[in-house]
Amino acid sequence: MADDTPKKLPPRWERSPSGVFDVYANVSHITWTLDDIRIRLGQLVASADLGTPGKDYRSVAEERAAVTFSWRAAVLLRDQLTLLIDEFEKDNGPIPLDTKLPKAPF
Repeated sequence: MADDTPKKLPPRWERSPSGVFDVYANVSHITWTLDDIRIRLGQLVASADLGTPGKDYRSVAEERAAVTFSWRAAVLLRDQLTLLIDEFEKDNGPIPLDTKLPKAPF
């Protein structure tokens, strides 16, 4: 018996006429509602108040962008990231999560 169900094709990606906003982030903050998930992306930068390294030094996470996903889109993103991370680690070894930054020499 032939399957007459039409195949669902993935969406075709097109370039935005206004360009793409690229952002670098090394920290994130996630909040959620029953409808969606919001991820705030930031970059750790020196604090304007405590710009001199020392025992009281504190960096700040400067917000760079925020993205809101539906829960369905979040699950699809999770699955894509899992596959990507698994392939990366298969080729390069485990990604260390406990990396310590060297202490400042002063």
